[in-house]
Amino acid sequence: MKLNRLKLLAFLIIPFFSFGQSNLDTVSLLNDKVKILAPRELSSMSDEMWTTKYQKRTRPVMVLSDENGEVNLIADLTQQPATENQISAIKDFQIQQLKSKRPDLNLLSDGVKTTNGRKVGYFKFVTQAVDQKVFNYYFFTVVDGKILFFTFNCIEKLQKKWESTADDIVASLKIK
Repeated sequence: MKLNRLKLLAFLIIPFFSFGQSNLDTVSLLNDKVKILAPRELSSMSDEMWTTKYQKRTRPVMVLSDENGEVNLIADLTQQPATENQISAIKDFQIQQLKSKRPDLNLLSDGVKTTNGRKVGYFKFVTQAVDQKVFNYYFFTVVDGKILFFTFNCIEKLQKKWESTADDIVASLKIK
């Protein structure tokens, strides 16, 4: 009897733990030089939505969004030269720049981690948008001597649902 209960419990729990990863698909960037997992719920953001949300900013290499524009994953290769040894300094500089432009910025965490053999700088923060707060997760690494910068964001009320997925996205980053 106990064995049957354990089997039933395992049957119910195992799909729960594997659920998060099954909702992610591999996306390739920069001629397959970069691979990262992205949520299936996100698709390429329309030009109209991009213009509405980000006005006249140049469209990055990758812009994924849910249908309501409440969850976004953006990637762009900057022209800023850098080495992996500069990741921590770049992170600190980015945070200071954001704080100077966004006094409402609430920094949640930051650091540098090694992901699949590469140093990745990151910082998580919350800012105020026009009508609500937004959870932001910025992370970046160096590709071909330039900074590849990612932004994951969602409205704050969705943060609990999406933050661990954002951690999975960062952990999936692979550079050839």
